[in-house]
Amino acid sequence: MKSYEYRAGVVQTLAKLGDEEANLEICNYYVKQATMQGVKLLVFPECMNAGYLYNSPEHARKVAGQMDSRFVKGLAKMARDNDMFIASGMIEWDPERQKIFNTGILLDKKGDLILHYHKQFLTTHDQNWFTFGERGFPVVATELGKLGMMICFDGRIPEIPRCTALNGAQVIVDMANFFLIDQAETWRPARAYENGVWICAASKSGQERSIHYPGGSMIIDPKGNLHAQIPWDTHGLAVSEIDPTLADNKHLGLGADRFADRRPDTYTVLTKPYKETAVANINEEAIIPSKAVFNMAAVQSHVCETQPTTLDQVATQTMYAAQFGIRLIVLPEYVASPNWRIDAAEAQRLADLNAELVRTFSILCKENKCAVLVPNVEKIDGKLYPTSFLIGPEGKTILSYRKVHLFADERKWATAGSEYPVANTPFGRIGIIMGYDSMFSEAARCLGVNGADVILWPARLQNRNERRYLALTLAVDNRCALILANRIDAPYSAGSLVVPPSQFPTWDVEAVTEFFTEMHKVVFDVVELAATRQKNLMSNVHMFANRIPKTYGPLVEKR
Repeated sequence: MKSYEYRAGVVQTLAKLGDEEANLEICNYYVKQATMQGVKLLVFPECMNAGYLYNSPEHARKVAGQMDSRFVKGLAKMARDNDMFIASGMIEWDPERQKIFNTGILLDKKGDLILHYHKQFLTTHDQNWFTFGERGFPVVATELGKLGMMICFDGRIPEIPRCTALNGAQVIVDMANFFLIDQAETWRPARAYENGVWICAASKSGQERSIHYPGGSMIIDPKGNLHAQIPWDTHGLAVSEIDPTLADNKHLGLGADRFADRRPDTYTVLTKPYKETAVANINEEAIIPSKAVFNMAAVQSHVCETQPTTLDQVATQTMYAAQFGIRLIVLPEYVASPNWRIDAAEAQRLADLNAELVRTFSILCKENKCAVLVPNVEKIDGKLYPTSFLIGPEGKTILSYRKVHLFADERKWATAGSEYPVANTPFGRIGIIMGYDSMFSEAARCLGVNGADVILWPARLQNRNERRYLALTLAVDNRCALILANRIDAPYSAGSLVVPPSQFPTWDVEAVTEFFTEMHKVVFDVVELAATRQKNLMSNVHMFANRIPKTYGPLVEKR
């Protein structure tokens, strides 16, 4: 191993309810196993000191431990005796606040408590006894790199790992009780990939009262690749060498950078209290489900050199889709360009073509009573903006969006937008992201906070993980339907799809969706707006009302 590499381990086991001594014995067993494999950072699951499902708040208070408890002291001794950093979840009683927290702790190899975190996003049953986290997103610098924390359901709120990464974390230790395997198989790689960090997630496996924990313990690198995993429904230890410095490289293709290209000045709505947001008002509006069901589609068709296609052919295919009964259609990014890369000359050509392009699709929309998203370039006051125009069934533009996040090659000629508008349309409240915007969860979250029902995403994908992980999380995190229309000549080509707001029947996008490669392919689904208007992931777990925006300062800080 290189001098800055070390071995990290994650444990998959099952704590015994209310039995601190037995749980310390379990921890000691895995510490010994990890020591024999040279592990320097070991992660245990959530609430490892006392189990997870309690009879009542009084029962939870009885089994909860303090920072000077036998459990914490026992882990500290194991850390000292084995020259190891140990992270674990625990149920904590805070005597000063008189509250119970779902807590994460990190002990260094001297046994000192160096990181203390409270879970922020609580599930239905969590809320029966735990208080929402009050400690923000702490990160500590160590000889093992800069370490941060999250706990299980925290990973379903993109602001939580994002703030932790922005605070400098290279490695996020994740103490979990996954009871939905998608939290591990999709959301953990997505969070690692979009933030460019390592995630070491340890989860339970087995049956605890009413919950079956399937497992899902894994170690994922900053590119979203799996390095180690424990099989489902088993107990064990997974180990991988990790290099924390890999998380310092936030670069992507086309001169892009996950953090340098963020637009903190455009994310301020994410720090507003829930009651001051559009989604809070929309959440209370009545809707008639039978009158809010629409066929929506990505039409995978664009002007192209590699598969000769004209704009007339694109318009014809769009018309065919409308005649099939599709009411909302999304075309790929820079639909009128024959090449996925746009230089200044091509951008100027597209801008000169804009009036004709909009007019062509305006006629089509009016004749077929549909709406079409047309991504192009517009020129205003001498400036070129990558812009998408949503043309409605009356033949008028009902929403335009100027791309906020630009690739380096676009920045040579383009001016970026600065807003995430959402418009009321006959087919629901619509918001738009374009291309590179997808790498920034903040963009889709701003649309969610602004009350979007449907997110339209014209794209020229650069990486498999954008479709594999981001398409699903951008939709489900915001309880929005999402329509991805991708170019077939993009670096990661084709694969357009429609994602429902409540997820697919299985978490694996590649297993549950067909990857269409053909030009002119229409990929459609039925979207029920009633499903997009309720923003609960499960009972009393609201994807916006349960956020803690006052802790999201890192999102809007200039760096």
